[in-house]
Amino acid sequence: MKQFTKILVATDTRLDIHPIIDEAAEVARQNDASLKIVDVVPEIPWTARMMVKDHEDIRKLLGREKQERLDALAGPLRDQGMDVEVRVLWGKTSVEIIREVLRGRHDLVLRVAKGHDSRHKGFFGTTGRRLLRDCPCAVWLVAAADTPEYNHVMGCIDTSTGHKLDAELNNNVYELASTISRQHKARRSIIHAWQIDGEALIDGRVHRDAFERMRQQHHDYVEGVLNEFLRSHDAQASDADILMLKGDPAQVIPSFAEENDVDLIVMGTVARSGLTGMLIGNTAERILDDLKCSVLAVKPDSFVSPIKAGEYVDVSQERLDED
Repeated sequence: MKQFTKILVATDTRLDIHPIIDEAAEVARQNDASLKIVDVVPEIPWTARMMVKDHEDIRKLLGREKQERLDALAGPLRDQGMDVEVRVLWGKTSVEIIREVLRGRHDLVLRVAKGHDSRHKGFFGTTGRRLLRDCPCAVWLVAAADTPEYNHVMGCIDTSTGHKLDAELNNNVYELASTISRQHKARRSIIHAWQIDGEALIDGRVHRDAFERMRQQHHDYVEGVLNEFLRSHDAQASDADILMLKGDPAQVIPSFAEENDVDLIVMGTVARSGLTGMLIGNTAERILDDLKCSVLAVKPDSFVSPIKAGEYVDVSQERLDED
């Protein structure tokens, strides 16, 4: 399984409870990984800067408050012997989280699926979607719950393309879904959605027997390449927890997740891009639109973020106390 070594958890210290910290700490323990907890002081809108004379002092105060709260969150974990670093970042939340990932070479980011101030109507907030799109490492968006519980973990794979980047993602998704389900003593489902390209145009316009033969041939092909992949994991398509769902992935995956009380979906978000900052893809975007559970999204190692690291803005106590 992909081993995480440097975990970054992006939290909001204004919240009263922080279950995401507990989740990140548990992942760090299981992987013997370091843990960094960050919070972001946003830029004060220019309209407020125009009206408030001492806006920079207010911003410094916000930074000081966040630093103190981060230290308080890290204290109990440090008392348990964990390697925990804290840092206050300044600027646009998604951009600064990604820059910190690049500077610190983190390989996993955890964040709540939707932030405290999000105005996005969906289950996932704007920052979460931007992290899925542009963050160079795995992103775990945790559903906002008092205590995240994973009783059913689903991994989404696609073995039908034959592309090596898809193969890399499929292996990571399968192994992560399997490991997390074992760790949480949870049910595991591995899903491969499939459909015939142009089926709506063909169905009803060719003889029914011919269409059924075509459908069966495509099913057998998909099942064959799926079995080739599963053999390396000592599994096969006929296993009870391996499911081939016929239909549009953007429809059948969210439907299965809702009907079967899936708590966490592990999925790949970029494949065959070869481009800097390639968007997460139409299918993945559409799947996210209808999900209402936590998501762990992985990218191929070759993915390059469009965000550059930049220099770290020092927010030490000395700077915060400057006049």
